[in-house]
Amino acid sequence: MSKMSKTARRSLLGLCVISLVIVQAAAQQMPQTSKKSIAGASSEKTEQLNGTVIAVDGNHLAVRMADGGIRTFNVPESRRFLIDGRELTVGQLKPGTKLTATVTTTTTPITDRTTTDGTGKVWFVSGNTVIITLPNNENRQYKVGENYRFNIGGEKASVHELRKGMTISAEKIVEEPRVEIASNIAVTGEAPPTPSPRVATAPPPVKPSALGAAATPVPAPVEPSAPVAAAPAPQPVHPVEHAEAAPAELPKTASPVPLIGLLGLGSLGASFLVRKLRQV
Repeated sequence: MSKMSKTARRSLLGLCVISLVIVQAAAQQMPQTSKKSIAGASSEKTEQLNGTVIAVDGNHLAVRMADGGIRTFNVPESRRFLIDGRELTVGQLKPGTKLTATVTTTTTPITDRTTTDGTGKVWFVSGNTVIITLPNNENRQYKVGENYRFNIGGEKASVHELRKGMTISAEKIVEEPRVEIASNIAVTGEAPPTPSPRVATAPPPVKPSALGAAATPVPAPVEPSAPVAAAPAPQPVHPVEHAEAAPAELPKTASPVPLIGLLGLGSLGASFLVRKLRQV
């Protein structure tokens, strides 16, 4: 009983090993797929954008562009702005800040190539359609182009040369073009000028109110003027010199009427005196 058990175990182990080898061989003969990306020649484009910050809210930035239009940007946290030589985040920007963005865009064409290699037996062929039995006994149908060639024992053959039962190897290549775009943005700018302090000015005079009370006017500031030279002190005048300086005769404009009256009064007094003397 033990001998039969050992024989059965050995037989079962051998079958497992053979099955594993067959599976591995079939897996190796199954179509193998590889992928490869082929890059073409890159091209670069550089442009400048100018604008003025009008609003900042979190990571959202509103900028009035040089053409007058308004654009909004969702700025990533890692973005830095070089403003007056200082690196600032978007939250540190102030309205009125002038920005200049230099955008360098690199465009690279990419071809994604998928290559499938496999072997099998022709099960059915009609026109450009062929059905191939793979090593795992799975049938797959393919529509083959006129320029495609199969490998039959080292010889190239078109789909029209295939016959049922032929063992063939084939390579399928699929290419898908795409474009990779990378942008490098450098933003510099100039902060808005700091407003100068306001100088207080004197208030205007207040007019009397409706109740008749007049407010005390505030005197306007007097601007300093040039110093006024002091007037020279008057020199004392000597009486003799003053008398000598007086005119010796009346002005020519004086009238003789007072002198005639005085002579008449003198004559009247003399006649009155003579009459008194005669009475004595």
